[in-house]
Amino acid sequence: MLLAAPPHWWAERAEHDRANPELYDSTGVIRSFDELAEAAGSRFDERCTPEVWEDDWRRCQAALTRLREDFRRVAPDVVLIVGDDQRELFSENNQPAMAISAAPAMSTGLLDDHDSEFLKDAARSYLMDDEFAFAGHAALADDLARGLTNEGFDIAWMNAAPPGTGFGHAYGFPIHKFLQPDPVAVIPFMLNTYYPPNQPSPRRCFELGRALRAAAAASPIDARIAVLASGGLSHFVVDEALDRQVLSAIVSKDAEALCALPAALLNSGSSEIRNWITAAGAMEGRPVDWSEYVPIVRSAAGTGCGMGFLSWR
Repeated sequence: MLLAAPPHWWAERAEHDRANPELYDSTGVIRSFDELAEAAGSRFDERCTPEVWEDDWRRCQAALTRLREDFRRVAPDVVLIVGDDQRELFSENNQPAMAISAAPAMSTGLLDDHDSEFLKDAARSYLMDDEFAFAGHAALADDLARGLTNEGFDIAWMNAAPPGTGFGHAYGFPIHKFLQPDPVAVIPFMLNTYYPPNQPSPRRCFELGRALRAAAAASPIDARIAVLASGGLSHFVVDEALDRQVLSAIVSKDAEALCALPAALLNSGSSEIRNWITAAGAMEGRPVDWSEYVPIVRSAAGTGCGMGFLSWR
C-alpha cells in the first residue's frame, strides 16, 4: 500500500501495524509490535522521518515510471499478471493453490476504506474505489491451462468471478500504473501465497514459471506476452537480507537459490515473494536489464515493505 498512498499517510498505516497479528521477525516467528520495537531500539529512528519517506517515495515512483516506459517500449498484446488473491475472489471454503482466469471480461472489486484517508488514496490507485472493467484473453488462458495440466500442474480454471466479487489490488494496481489508458488484454494468474496449508513451495513456483513459459510457447496464438509479478518483497516487517537474497538470485540467474528459499520465511506479506519466483522461472535464462530496491520502514518496530522493481531484457 505504500506505493499507492503518499508519505503523509504512512504514519497512519504505522499505527495500524500495532494491531497486526501477523508480524514475523527475520526467523519466521510471530512477534508483537512492542517486542519488535524493543528489540530494534533506536535502529530505525533515522528512517522514520518525513524527509526519508519523501525520498523513498520519489525513488519508488521513479522506478514505477521506468517500468511503465518498459511496457510502452515492449508493447505486449497480453499481460500475464502473477498475483495473489487475498479473499477478494476465494475464501477458506474454496482455496486453490493456483488458478487462472479465462474470462473474456473482468472487473476489480471494491476496497472498504473504513473512513481511512490512507485507504481512500490506496483504493484509487488500486482501481478499487469503483468497479473497473478490463479485458481478458480467453483463448490464450485456455491454452495455458491445458499446457500446465499436460506438465503436471492441476490448475484451477475460472471463466467468471464468483458473484459479488472482483479482482484485488494485485491486478488493479499494475493495470492502473502500467497499462492505462491504452487497453491491453490481461490474464490474471492467482497463487495462494498467504493461506496455509496449500501454499506452493518456492521450488514449485519456479517450476510453474517454467511451465507457463512452455505453455505460452506451445500455443498457436501469435501474441506478444509480458509476464508481471505483482506484490512486494518482505512485509509487514522489512527483512532486507531476505529481499537482497531474492534480488541477487534473480540477477545472477541462480535458480537453485530461489528454489531453496526457506518457506518458513515467506509468511504474511512476504509470501508474495512466491510471485517473483514464478516470474523468474518464466524468464529463466534472460538477463536482468535493471533493478531497484527501496526498503521502506514506517515504524520503530521495522514495519513497512521492501519495495522491489526489476525488468528483464
